Amino acid sequence: MKNIISVNNLSYKKIFSDISFDIEKGSFTVISGSNNCGKTTLIKLLSGLITTEKMIEFDSNYIEDINKTKLFLNEGIVILNEKFNFIFDKVRDEISFVLDNLDLSEDDKETRYNEVVSLLKIKKYEGLNPNTLNRKEKILVLLALSIIHKPKVLFLDDICLMMNRCEKKTIIEILHKINKEWGITIVMSTSKLEEAVTTDYIYIINNGNIALSGKPKEVLKDDNVINKLGLSMPFMIDLSIKLKDYDLIDDVILDMEGMVDLLWK
Repeated sequence: MKNIISVNNLSYKKIFSDISFDIEKGSFTVISGSNNCGKTTLIKLLSGLITTEKMIEFDSNYIEDINKTKLFLNEGIVILNEKFNFIFDKVRDEISFVLDNLDLSEDDKETRYNEVVSLLKIKKYEGLNPNTLNRKEKILVLLALSIIHKPKVLFLDDICLMMNRCEKKTIIEILHKINKEWGITIVMSTSKLEEAVTTDYIYIINNGNIALSGKPKEVLKDDNVINKLGLSMPFMIDLSIKLKDYDLIDDVILDMEGMVDLLWK
């Protein structure tokens, strides 16, 4: 498949040193690594929030050669360490404001609004003040604002931070729907590897370089390297590896129910 993003010998300050990699169009790709390894900076570089010089291509064009308005229409960005305040007193008005700036008919705007609200399951919030919502609910509204224009790529920076396991599961499931049902490429950073288990590809960065890359299920088998990088193994992956060592299972199992069913056969 075609690459939507290509990084060619990227060096930036003392954070990255001559790294190269690709992100496939339509994929759900995770960038991971320990705290302060440069994940947020890399998301900003890939999305064009930080400019480079002929080192990053977005849809076959160097990112600095793309008109900024056109670039931002082709991407959605959620970076939580940036200060944000919702403008309107109702979620519906917040989303409608973005829609009003798109070249759509009134009927198409209403259709798009309903599509997004349904996809993200936020209809019950549309009459509420977005500033009063909890963290997970605010993330869902931010996602709505980021995909309402149907971008080619959605950039996310550690959006599941400080969420419990159930909340994370909900968000990841919704991201998979955005990826598959709307065909939006997702590039997400996280320091929690359990968020990457069901995605298409993972890059783990360390000391300015790519330490590991590949399909998550294969990369996360390398538990010795993962631990040396200061990352915690996802519980089900870690358990699978230990059970494989005792010849109790043949492959990595990602869900608890599947594990229980297999062991009790």
